[in-house]
Amino acid sequence: MPDERFPRGERLLKRVEFKRAEKDKTVRLVTRHLVIIAAPNDTQHTRIGITASRKIGTAVRRNRVKRLLREIYRRNKVLFPKGHDLVLIAKNDMTDTSYHGLLAEIAKAMGSCTWGKPFS
Repeated sequence: MPDERFPRGERLLKRVEFKRAEKDKTVRLVTRHLVIIAAPNDTQHTRIGITASRKIGTAVRRNRVKRLLREIYRRNKVLFPKGHDLVLIAKNDMTDTSYHGLLAEIAKAMGSCTWGKPFS
C-alpha cells in the first residue's frame, strides 16, 4: 500500500518558502481553477504549499478548497514530480468542481509539463 501520509516535511509552511518557490520557479502551469508554480528543491521529495485568497469566498469555502487539494496530493503523490516545491494557488470559486474533476485537471496539467526545462 502506498504511503498516503502528508508529513510536515512535505509542506511549505513559511512565507519565505513560498517566496523562494516563486523566485526560483522553473514551471508555471495555469488551469481553469489553479495556478501551479514549481521550483526545484534540495530534497528528494515533493513539498506542497496551498494558497486560497479571499476572492475564493468565505473561510468555509477556502478551507474546503485547501482540504481538496491536500487530499489530491496525499492520495496521488505519483502525479507530482520528485525534488520540487509546488505552490498550488486557487484562482476562483471552486464550488462547481468535485474531487475527481480537480484531480483530472491537475493530472492533465502535471502530465503536460517537461520538468527538467528551465522557465522562460
